[in-house]
Amino acid sequence: MDGIGSLGRFELEVQLDIGRELNETDYSNLREFAGKLLEELNAETLRLKPETKVKYEETKKALLDCFGDRAIYAQEIPNEYCDCYQCKQTSPWFMVTTTRGMIKIGWRKRVINIDWSTMNREDAETLFPNEDVTKDDRLIHAWGYEKAKEYLNKLLA
Repeated sequence: MDGIGSLGRFELEVQLDIGRELNETDYSNLREFAGKLLEELNAETLRLKPETKVKYEETKKALLDCFGDRAIYAQEIPNEYCDCYQCKQTSPWFMVTTTRGMIKIGWRKRVINIDWSTMNREDAETLFPNEDVTKDDRLIHAWGYEKAKEYLNKLLA
């Protein structure tokens, strides 16, 4: 194994003589094994860098604080914007149950994605006609926590 660069990348070469050519099942198993190996290596990286966990918990708290006392239940869901290791470790997403319905929330690049497609509410253009941000049906992007709180206040009023 050779380490490469500051990202902790490495190359791994495995040589095995199994006495036959590899088939599609073999390749599938190797991909699955490589994925599991990467997950374990990433988990160890997280363990060795506790500041990553702290940032994750801070982001989680800040997102849920946008709801004030109106969140009944928050279920953490996979990040719907990015599924890379970095996003999984730093950018939680939630499906939040409120008295008005369920709202999906999470960071997408530099904005907070707020999706109320499961609620019986007006669309983003009707609710937020003067906001110059990405709006699509029942979804809006908030530039930061204060805007997210403002949008959620209007949605949950």
